[in-house]
Amino acid sequence: MPGPWRCILCLIVFLRVSIGPAQDSNLQAYQFCMDSCNTAELAGTYERALLLLDRAKTLADSAEDTLRRADVLVKRGVIRQRQGDYNAALGHFYEALHLYESIDHHAGLAEVYNDIGSVHHYDKNYVKAREYYTLSLRLREEQGTPAQLAILYNNFGALLEDLDRPDSALSFHRKCLAIRTQQRDTSWMAVCFMNIGACHKLLDANDSARFYLLRAKELLRVMPNRYLHGSVDYRLGSVDLADGRPADAVRHCGDALAVAMDLKLAPLMQHCYACLHEAYGRLGDAPRAYSLLKRYVALRDSMFGEERVKELTRIEMNHAFERQQFADSVVQADLLRKADQAYREGLARERDQRNIFLFSAIAVLGVAGGLWSRLRYMRRSRSMVQRERERSDQLLLNILPRGIAEELKEHGQAQARDVDGVSILFTDFADFTPLSAGLTAQELVATIHTCFTAFDAIVARHGLEKIKTIGDAYMAAGGLPEPRTGSARDTVLAALEMQDYMIAFNKARPPGTPAFAMRAGIHTGDVVAGIVGRDKFQYDIWGEPVNVASRMESGGAVDQVNISGTTYLLVKDDPALQFIPRGDLYVKGRGELTMYFVSRR
Repeated sequence: MPGPWRCILCLIVFLRVSIGPAQDSNLQAYQFCMDSCNTAELAGTYERALLLLDRAKTLADSAEDTLRRADVLVKRGVIRQRQGDYNAALGHFYEALHLYESIDHHAGLAEVYNDIGSVHHYDKNYVKAREYYTLSLRLREEQGTPAQLAILYNNFGALLEDLDRPDSALSFHRKCLAIRTQQRDTSWMAVCFMNIGACHKLLDANDSARFYLLRAKELLRVMPNRYLHGSVDYRLGSVDLADGRPADAVRHCGDALAVAMDLKLAPLMQHCYACLHEAYGRLGDAPRAYSLLKRYVALRDSMFGEERVKELTRIEMNHAFERQQFADSVVQADLLRKADQAYREGLARERDQRNIFLFSAIAVLGVAGGLWSRLRYMRRSRSMVQRERERSDQLLLNILPRGIAEELKEHGQAQARDVDGVSILFTDFADFTPLSAGLTAQELVATIHTCFTAFDAIVARHGLEKIKTIGDAYMAAGGLPEPRTGSARDTVLAALEMQDYMIAFNKARPPGTPAFAMRAGIHTGDVVAGIVGRDKFQYDIWGEPVNVASRMESGGAVDQVNISGTTYLLVKDDPALQFIPRGDLYVKGRGELTMYFVSRR
């Protein structure tokens, strides 16, 4: 069935299921969308595949099926990784990891460990790649199938190639080939031959390399997987270069580049640019070689530049932060439970003792004095229990907004809510990674603590709700937990006051001390707000406006507050503010976005 008709049929099935109660129909529609996604992925139509995953996620959400949600996230991460968006891929994989852990699903954990390892592998963090590959291999060896083991053998082989150990890599690739040959899996046999050829090239055995690569190309001749076609052509081009055949390298790497550009595969495009740059240089075509070099450098910087590395670090820190928050929430929940239990036990003791007092007073008036003393003691005990309860309540209010905390205490849970017109503020410190290298751990933590403590006071003064901090990033929002008139203006004023504080803070620092210049970005929109997890007391918000607000921050400038066109329309008539239009600027993953710098008059 042609791709568009599969997409339309999937949508029809999805709509039928959305109005019908049958769980079996939901599962069938979900599986149909996932199968159609696999077909679209093989054909290289990745945007269609992502659209089908959106449908599958909606079906999984409606069924409250944690396993299917995680499977959708893994598939989305695989596609994003293939497109070269490693940060997005890693974010999806970590989210899936949390879901698999929550249901103790070993097969899912093995899959996502392998996927996280592959992102670190592409990012040249070979230590972490090996760590996650090993975690996956242990689970696969316990309960995996031969096909699943073959995937790990393939990845370990590729890792050893990149560590310049082709002899060791060959042993893994041959294990993989043996399994795939027994299963008669033609597509994976082609992958194995391609990798074996790459190892022979590293060993300077170019004839053997070409032999295995041509075997792979022959197996792929009747298959629709354009990604593999392009990968084999690129490797043939690299062998042509090693053999001193630049014209053949231009042909093979040119074919691979056409596939990469059509499918928008950034990693393959980068390899092809490098191959063609060298080939045209050997052919004496300096202008074309230089043009390809510029494209290679630009693409490399976009994939592995400082900002991308910083975002990757932020994702890693967020993953570690969420794990620590979970551990902390368990302790806090236990404290609350113990305080509540102590309070109830105190009330029970008071009731029992009061009854004893009444009966004893009727029976023996002579012991009235002793009972009165006992009652005074009980009142003091109740006062102590009440103070502990108030302390626990204050702890809860430090984590959650008051209304949400009251709902949680009263009902044992708090419902997620749609909140309109929320203004989201993001800040972070420019060049944080190199600056932090010049400070000790104690100095770095003390500096961030001082700044964020000041930000907390500013946020509270302007009626904003602090959401969280991740590394050097600070996130707050105006108009939570309930919509509030003027919250956009309050958020802008809070951001300006934060910038004023940072400028004054840097001026007061001793000469030669690193200065932490800050960017701030704001966007306004409708979000979903609620508590993350059942036992994890963390108030958070979700929705596209959160992503746009983050782009406002990363697309801004130091010592400036950058706001979106949506926020600008809400505050443009304020006489205390002035604006500098920045026009429509391109933001990766979002297209053209209207931005303004805002300041006080």
